[in-house]
Amino acid sequence: MSYDATQVQWDAPVPSVVKQFQTPALVIGGIGAILAIVAAVLDFRQFLHAYLFAFTFWNGVTLGAMVLLMIQYLTGGGWGILGRRAMEAATRNIWLMAIFFLPILAGVLLNKLYIWTDTARVHADHHLHQKETYLNVPFFLGRLVFYFTVWLVWAHFLNRWSLQQDQSGDKKLAQKLRNLSGPGLLVMAITMTFSNIDWLMSLEPYWFSSMYPLINMVGNLLSAICFTVACVALMSDAAPFKGLIRSKHFRDFGNLMLAFTMLWTYTSLSQFLITYSGNLPEETPWYLNRLNGGWGYVAASLLVGHFMLPFAVLLQRQVKDPGKPLIYVGAFIIFMRMVDLFWWIKPTYDAGHGLHAAEHLSHFNITWMDVVTPLAIGGIWVWFYLRNLQQRPLLPRHDPNLKEAFAHGGH
Repeated sequence: MSYDATQVQWDAPVPSVVKQFQTPALVIGGIGAILAIVAAVLDFRQFLHAYLFAFTFWNGVTLGAMVLLMIQYLTGGGWGILGRRAMEAATRNIWLMAIFFLPILAGVLLNKLYIWTDTARVHADHHLHQKETYLNVPFFLGRLVFYFTVWLVWAHFLNRWSLQQDQSGDKKLAQKLRNLSGPGLLVMAITMTFSNIDWLMSLEPYWFSSMYPLINMVGNLLSAICFTVACVALMSDAAPFKGLIRSKHFRDFGNLMLAFTMLWTYTSLSQFLITYSGNLPEETPWYLNRLNGGWGYVAASLLVGHFMLPFAVLLQRQVKDPGKPLIYVGAFIIFMRMVDLFWWIKPTYDAGHGLHAAEHLSHFNITWMDVVTPLAIGGIWVWFYLRNLQQRPLLPRHDPNLKEAFAHGGH
């Protein structure tokens, strides 16, 4: 079978197998939002603890998709062309994440989330006072505006020029997208690094790690590729993908999932080994809080579920070639990614702070708010995502690498 552009159903709608998730997502998001508001009224501080975890995950999927999109423009890989619309749909949710940040912003302004927002405590603590030049509310707000402005601008032009390419077929737009993606990856690396420091690592300002932002960025990319693969695999039996997407494409998807799983493991293990070998009182409490009091079981589940199982499964060619099994593998990895972020964030609030934090170790606990907030944000995010997906053709018709992408699959 050869590639014939005249036989491709370019204007085929989003398959019903994907659209059917839109209404349930809105219902789940709506109910979750109502319960989240109730949670905020009952205990705003506890609500913020759960909300930060939920926001971090879904914001990570959004930003990870934009990074993957730019990587695809630079590499020209066939895997990315087939998943481009799925990635673009996710990037157009960045404005939504800016709105979802408002409760966290309220927590910062009301001194409910970070200990460094407490001016009296900062002035009384030498270690916090030393970091006040960076960790202060006005500078935090300025960086926040900068992050979302940069992300929104890059997402705007990535989507705008892609749509113009679809409409006009101008080959110069492909070069413009590549030119935008090169510096864009550097900008994303910088902004994602500092946003991770601001929003997550500063939860425990006595502790620091040079690997921490990188681990989270790799996790974001892994979540995004799993989400994209699941979406494409669901649509593979319907137009316009039917007959065009083949096992070789899914093998590429599976190999990418495997690569990012291994990279996440490498960076996570590196941080642990560096901390273990250093054995410094300002570093070890972070792991002590996450390996005791029941949290050790969660850590063990991450070792098995975030690395061992996906690694063993994704090595199997018979899992990757059919495509459909990757939906379940991707969903499982996404779940473990949420567990990973929960393990990162939740112990912070139950443990002591300071150089002697290890004397007040956290104990594992999970509340109904920890379940409601991810569902609230996730349901609304998925609804807008599917709405975005329906606004454009599922294949970039005039991309200069499209024919090569299909030829890669054996056409």
